[in-house]
Amino acid sequence: MRRSPLAELMGVYAPPIRGANPIPRLLFWALVITVGVFYASNTFNSWLSQFLLTAKWAPLAVLFAIALGMLTTRRTPALPIVMTLSLAALLMITVAGLGQSVDRQFSILSIATISATITAAYALSALLVATGSRRAFFDMLAIYGRVMIVMAMIFAALGLDLGRGGGFSAWTDNPNTLGSMLAPPVIIFFAGCIERRPGWQIWHLAFLVLGLYLIWITNARATIIWLLLSFVTFAIYRQGPKVSLLAVMLAAIIIIGWWYPIKMFVIELLGLNRTLRDTGISPLSGREEVWRIGWNLFLERPLLGYGIGSSQDLLRMESWRFVKHQGFHFHSTYIMMMVETGLFGFFAFMTTMILTLWRGLADTARTRLLPPEQWVIAALPLALVVGSMGHALFESWLLASGNGNMLLFWTWVWMIHHQSAIRVRAMIRRPVETMPPPRRTATEPQPAE
Repeated sequence: MRRSPLAELMGVYAPPIRGANPIPRLLFWALVITVGVFYASNTFNSWLSQFLLTAKWAPLAVLFAIALGMLTTRRTPALPIVMTLSLAALLMITVAGLGQSVDRQFSILSIATISATITAAYALSALLVATGSRRAFFDMLAIYGRVMIVMAMIFAALGLDLGRGGGFSAWTDNPNTLGSMLAPPVIIFFAGCIERRPGWQIWHLAFLVLGLYLIWITNARATIIWLLLSFVTFAIYRQGPKVSLLAVMLAAIIIIGWWYPIKMFVIELLGLNRTLRDTGISPLSGREEVWRIGWNLFLERPLLGYGIGSSQDLLRMESWRFVKHQGFHFHSTYIMMMVETGLFGFFAFMTTMILTLWRGLADTARTRLLPPEQWVIAALPLALVVGSMGHALFESWLLASGNGNMLLFWTWVWMIHHQSAIRVRAMIRRPVETMPPPRRTATEPQPAE
């Protein structure tokens, strides 16, 4: 069957369900529908977005059931014990914090949805262990990226922008939303340019350029940080853990040795002091205001916090303090965790992140010297996770199950921990010289003419 470029672009032709190690058809379509509905719920405020905000939980529940059902019928990689223990500790801490939650019912709902999303991501990743299946998964995300880029370019060409100001939003509610939706496929396009499969100039390079242009005009600076960190991670992965460890040690020495001047420079640059805030300078779009409020709230309940999912209620009560900040989120996953779950929850969460980064870097010794079509797929989950963690400094979505990227993020996290289950041949491609024919001796009989 011949592929139509337009059909492949729009996702009508589904290459992920063909070829070696494909995604099971039922799981593939459940994943496609779930990601599509979650992305569609980010449309600018309308009856459709209001409907999808509630309806999006149905396909996620179906995906959850399908993935868990398939896990019981096939061999899966071993459960990473330490990672599971740290997540179990986080769950117990959030449950223990229910007693002092500002909205106990919503906290219970948050615990249930977050746990279900992380579990669904684990089941999905456990079913995508083979390199071919992982490639199919990323190809599916790339198709979504191409569709969104084409739609956004049409909006830009027509001069349509439905979101609120600050940058180009296209059909979404704000520029940061569009940027965070485009970031994963743009990173996949970058990986495709490294891998250089047939047609990469059209399906990866061209869309990488268009995606970077769209992210630039969104003015979503946090998304730019996501991209930069992910791109650098590919280089770190290729160089191996020794070079990466030296870079981390050098950075630690610089930070420890010049901590005070670095601190003062960052405070002045980001406008975190009150003098710059009062004169109207806000490089963080008002985030410094809500971060101060979050820090003060954390100091009041430092151990278990105010209960998972309590951010919106807390910020509504403190909204009279806002000068430039908009919305009811802390715009930082880490500050949100400190406020909602206290030190105990924050340390449990950071433990899972550190374990993931360690596991990803440790696996480079086994996979980084493989040909590009193999090492790039091995490095892609780590690159996406590192970029996401940087982006989460300015946006609070790593543990927000209503955000479509959360399911993808935890799928990438589990992919890193399942990486060791992938069988690879640790060899480097080298040209092999043709051996010359054996020389004949005088005693050997000559062939008959």
